[in-house]
Amino acid sequence: MVYGSLHFITFDGSEYTFKAVGEYVILRLSSSTGSNIFTLQGQTVALVVNGQAKQVPALVRLAAFHQGAGKVEWRCAESGDGLAILVNDKVIPVSVGVVHVEEEAFAVRCTSASRCGVVYGEGLNVVVWRGDGGRLSALVEVPQRFYNRTLGLLGQWSSNRIDDFLLSNGRLVPVLNNNTPSEQILLSFGQSWAVPAPESLLFSEPPSTPFNPVMTEQVMSSVSPDVLAKHSQACQGNMQCVHDILATGNSNLGKDVLRDQQQLQNLTQIYGIMPPIVTEPLVIMCKVNSTVKVQFKAQDPNRDQIFFSLALPRSPQVTIGSSDGVLVWTPSSIQQVNLTIQVSDQTSSSLITPVLRLCNCMNGGSCQYNSVAENLLLGKFQIVGCLCPAGFSGKYCENRSDVCKGKPCFPGAECIRQKEADLFTCGQCPSPTVSQDKQGYKCFENDFCLPPFPFPCHEMAECTSTGYNYTCKCKHGYTGNGHECKDINECLNPSACPNAKFECVNLPGSVRCSCRYQKTRDTDGCGESANPTGWNVFNVSVDWGSQDSGQGLSQMEQILSLGFQNKFYNASAKAPSASGGSQSEYRINVSSDTPHWYVMDYLTRVSQYYGIHSASVEDLDECKTDEGPCSKTAQCVNTYGGYRCLCNGTDLKEESQSCFPEWKGNNRTDISDVEDKKSFILGLVLGIGIPLLLLLLLAALACFCCSRKKTITGDIPHLLPEYIQEHFNPPFNFDDPSLHYKPHCSPRILDNLTPRHKHQYR
Repeated sequence: MVYGSLHFITFDGSEYTFKAVGEYVILRLSSSTGSNIFTLQGQTVALVVNGQAKQVPALVRLAAFHQGAGKVEWRCAESGDGLAILVNDKVIPVSVGVVHVEEEAFAVRCTSASRCGVVYGEGLNVVVWRGDGGRLSALVEVPQRFYNRTLGLLGQWSSNRIDDFLLSNGRLVPVLNNNTPSEQILLSFGQSWAVPAPESLLFSEPPSTPFNPVMTEQVMSSVSPDVLAKHSQACQGNMQCVHDILATGNSNLGKDVLRDQQQLQNLTQIYGIMPPIVTEPLVIMCKVNSTVKVQFKAQDPNRDQIFFSLALPRSPQVTIGSSDGVLVWTPSSIQQVNLTIQVSDQTSSSLITPVLRLCNCMNGGSCQYNSVAENLLLGKFQIVGCLCPAGFSGKYCENRSDVCKGKPCFPGAECIRQKEADLFTCGQCPSPTVSQDKQGYKCFENDFCLPPFPFPCHEMAECTSTGYNYTCKCKHGYTGNGHECKDINECLNPSACPNAKFECVNLPGSVRCSCRYQKTRDTDGCGESANPTGWNVFNVSVDWGSQDSGQGLSQMEQILSLGFQNKFYNASAKAPSASGGSQSEYRINVSSDTPHWYVMDYLTRVSQYYGIHSASVEDLDECKTDEGPCSKTAQCVNTYGGYRCLCNGTDLKEESQSCFPEWKGNNRTDISDVEDKKSFILGLVLGIGIPLLLLLLLAALACFCCSRKKTITGDIPHLLPEYIQEHFNPPFNFDDPSLHYKPHCSPRILDNLTPRHKHQYR
């Protein structure tokens, strides 16, 4: 029942006060499948007494909606003290008696202009009446089939007060020792049942002004104990009556509350005294083939003696003590059981159907009572999940796991189950594979040269697997036993590069041949283009070992001609020295772009193939060996690959094999002859005079021109004294002045002089 400002009595008898304004769900009934069948909503506003708003609410409108039947609304009539009734939003005239029948779905009946009720065919009744101040009150009668299916501000009907205050989100407000929670806590409970706008039946406007209610404790403490006792006496000890008188200042409102409560008590006496209420347990956890003992506890509002029994149908495995409420049950299977306990006193009884959570785990499986696997009988019979031990599976751990089902062994290797449920072994690896560590679990190709086996050979070796063995062989360009490999110096082999024109560079496992003579614009191959002018003469010392010295020159010519080809001109043997020795010396003529270290490098490479024990190549100093055919008046200067003849007293720009007095530049010639001529000319000038001096100058000029004539003999081309042959830039960079040389050219032959012939080496 809901009455006064604003008091509730739940189906299980809990009494509380809720103070808020808005639209709220007073009652909601659900079907066996959980769908909503019936909803009763109410609108509350601040109570107005004598034109003044109070800090307590009042119920001013109610609306009931039943699926398949329609909507009925109650409100205060616009005139008078009666009610206004609307059926499906149409106003129905109010009179005593039945005022409306909706096709056998429901009927509206009024006992007075201020008291009307709706009766539904299934036994559901809602009675609404109007009191002083325009407050509405309501009494709801619910048939037995909605037991445990009620929600809203009237609580959950379960014959147990501890679950009366169920929030709209499914959470419970805890009730300790059957004491009603505080008004402040229940305010949040009531607010959870505020009607969402899309679900509203009344479509009221939200409050325009904030509502600040006064709590019951504040109301009671606002007066003196004497005043409180006076009102309590007038209200016959009913504290809801006292509350409304103090909160509103209107004793008639308090008397309405007292009258409403007395009406409910009269109905209770008519329909039966309040039955005993079971407090616990609400959930029984048990296991198949295991005995469970549970003691039920109950309270009787009338303090009558309580008796426990099992309601029909009952299971033969279940017993309960009549006086102590101890239930003993040994479930033998997971067959569904609807276990209902009946608690009775001398005049009435109540029923409770606890939730049975049954565990059927086998083979050591752990019962997971917080994890429901099956939900049967509308949630009253639940089978919980199982946590299976290793080696077992299935809903109840009833199946032994087939550890070989997942084929844990290598394909072709047998999977062997062990006695322990979760263990297995693998057979031999199939041929031609082998296992590593665990037999048959992982198999690899029978190749010890491949992973996961560590590589058994040197990193520069090739591995070849032969069954359960392997061989190692060094890669091309390396030598060794395969476990130790060293790089081969291919440059020691003359065939590593085509010839001596290429520089041989040894690389790890290979060789690189780079042309020594290649130029940027040279497209004729390596050193195949025409050689530059001139030549280089080098001295070569060779220790042939057992080689016959008579064959040394031809051997040397063969080596150099094969190696340097067009870069090699000729070679000659030097007569053995008087001191003897094992080395043979040769003079070789090569192109001017071939330095001596090219020759030395090549002789070193081919030494072991031609029996050369040692060899050295160096520039020939023609001046020291007296092989430079310069005249006695000229100075011999050695150059790289050749020599130069410089006239005494001249600068380095003049070169000759023999030196004679001659005019050049500003009358420069031999020092002694020039001085005699100067004295003679001076005497003539002084003795004869200027005219004779002029004649003498003309004669001297004619004499000078005659002395410049030269005669060329032999096959060597004539070279003018002012001619300086263009330098050839060798393919190497060398800063020593001795390397800044000119290629050999034919010596000059002057008048009346027979030159010394240079030795020719062939």
